[in-house]
Amino acid sequence: MADYQLTATDAMVVHHTVRRPTGEPIDQHIPNDPANEDWIAYQEWLAEGGVPDPYVPPPEPEDHPAKVALYDHENRIRALEGQPAITQAEFNKRGGFR
Repeated sequence: MADYQLTATDAMVVHHTVRRPTGEPIDQHIPNDPANEDWIAYQEWLAEGGVPDPYVPPPEPEDHPAKVALYDHENRIRALEGQPAITQAEFNKRGGFR
C-alpha cells in the first residue's frame, strides 16, 4: 500500500497517515490546492518517484428490500398472466422503483 491513493477526480487525493492499533490507516483527504502544505508534500513525494495507489470505486449498494419485493411481485404477476419474467435491469429501466 502506497502512502497516497487517487480519488475519483483530481480534486483531491487520500493520504494514509496515522495507523490505528489494528494497522488500519486513518485517511486524510488532501484537496488539490497549490497553497495546501499537504498537497505540496504530495507533489514532492510524486517528484521523488512515489506512485499512488489507483482509485478503487466503492461497491455497488445492495438493492433496497422494497425494490426486491416489487421486482418479485412484478414477476409473479407476469407469471400469472403467462408472460415471461423480466430482468432486474429491465424492471429498473421501466421505472419499477424510484
